[in-house]
This record gives sequence, C-alpha cells and structure tokens, in this order.
Amino acid sequence: MRTSVRMTATAGFALVLSVHLIGCGGDGLPREGVSGTVTLNGQPLETGIITFVPEDPNTPTQGGTTIANGAYDIPRAQGLVPGQYKVIISSGEGSEEKPVEDLGEFGPGMPPVPAEEAIPSTYSGNTVLQANVTAGGDNRFEFTLAKSGGGGG
Repeated sequence: MRTSVRMTATAGFALVLSVHLIGCGGDGLPREGVSGTVTLNGQPLETGIITFVPEDPNTPTQGGTTIANGAYDIPRAQGLVPGQYKVIISSGEGSEEKPVEDLGEFGPGMPPVPAEEAIPSTYSGNTVLQANVTAGGDNRFEFTLAKSGGGGG
C-alpha cells in the first residue's frame, strides 16, 4: 500500500512539474537578450531606467530594466523581438528626491519621485536614441550621453 501511495505521489509531482515546465516555455516569441552600457558626460550612469519602445506598432514587445553602475541587461526570457526600437533613458542621478505627496496619483509603496530629470530630454522624453535588435545578433548597445544632449548610441 505504501508503495502505491508513493508511486501515485511521484507520478502526480512529475505531472505537475511537466505542466509547469511547459507553461514556463515562454510566449513563443523569438526574443533576444539585450545588454550594454550608459555613460553620461564620460562617466557610467550610476542609476537609471532604460526602456526600449518599438517603432513599429505591430512589434509585440516593449521592454526595459534598471541601469546600475552604467550597465543594463535584459535576459532573453524577458527580451525583445528583432526590430527597431526607440530608447528612453531616465535618471534622477544627482537630484534630490521628494516623497510622493498625493497617493491619489500614485499607489501606496511607490518609490520617491526624482525632483528633476538628470537626463536631457533628447534621451528621455523626446529621445533620439535608437537600437536595432537583430535575430541571433550581439544586441549590445552602448549609449554615450552628454548633458548638452548631443551624444547618442
């Protein structure tokens, strides 16, 4: 009787594991990992956020991640499908943070909001930065920014 219970439990666990692994197989999109560096005025950007927005509205992915010590990395599992992307970089580096005052606008537990955007608008709100993600390519992008807004990647 014990052997039967053990075999049933083992078979049940194997079934649950196989269903879980099949479910974790992804969304079937041909995603690519993306990584690189960001410098501002010749120095690694200490902290920030990088976002890749597809230029073609039919491209099914948009993605982003944090920048730490000038580096960012989006693993393949969360990566982007090949295509042309606008790149938005944002950071409050060097600016004083202010707490969220109106919780009606933001949810509870939101991080402090940077008092001032440290990245020129040509790389953030009105970005001129682009990246072409390719199938099987290196997909490593270096972005060299200048406070004057004249650099690019």
